Amino acid sequence: MLANEMNKRIKLFRPVITRDVLGAETVTPEYVTTVWAKAEAMSNRKIRTADQQQVIEVQQFTVRSRKDIDINWLIEHQGRRFTVRAVDNNQPDRSIISAEAEVRHDRA
Repeated sequence: MLANEMNKRIKLFRPVITRDVLGAETVTPEYVTTVWAKAEAMSNRKIRTADQQQVIEVQQFTVRSRKDIDINWLIEHQGRRFTVRAVDNNQPDRSIISAEAEVRHDRA
């Protein structure tokens, strides 16, 4: 992978489970770091449920090798948050992350 292909800045957040005073669990994102990445749109698939239309956008992010990224982490890119669904660490020099974001159509 060429260094000039990683030309996008993304923020990484990991989910942290905390308990409130009544003992209920709350999942909140905790900022980890900002890294350079290559971002590619992989697909958009439309889902219709209960008279609403959704588009699930799948992005692939390639970053320098990181072993700490796991599923359910969040990636912030261009003001939107993507949920990590899979991480491929099979190559020693990079991690390939598949993430998705739900985007609703503009409908009245």
